[in-house]
Amino acid sequence: MTERRTRTRRTLFEREAELLAVDEALDRLTGSGPDTGGGLLALSGPAGLGKTTLLAEVRRRALARSCTLLAARGGEQEQSQPFHVARQLIQPQLAGRPEAELRAALGSWYAIVGPALGLCAPAQG
Repeated sequence: MTERRTRTRRTLFEREAELLAVDEALDRLTGSGPDTGGGLLALSGPAGLGKTTLLAEVRRRALARSCTLLAARGGEQEQSQPFHVARQLIQPQLAGRPEAELRAALGSWYAIVGPALGLCAPAQG
């Protein structure tokens, strides 16, 4: 019999201020007032501070509110790979779409953004 690993939700300690900021950002993002819309929430800090656990809770809360979630990881190894983080964020949302749909979504940036994200071959010329 194969043993299956399951993820357990970690308890966050002393993260009330951060979680309040997350909830406020999600309220603004998902609310119905004039100040609602897209947004960006960034976390940074030294290794071992608990960012990964905090981000897991941010993802859980965002998905519970039916938010579209884009996530990527970057580090020193990825610095030499152009558009690596952008590819992780955007490519899954656009991959597999027909060319006409990609052209409509990317507009005049299709010839630049499409190849940068690995969605099409660079134009020959």
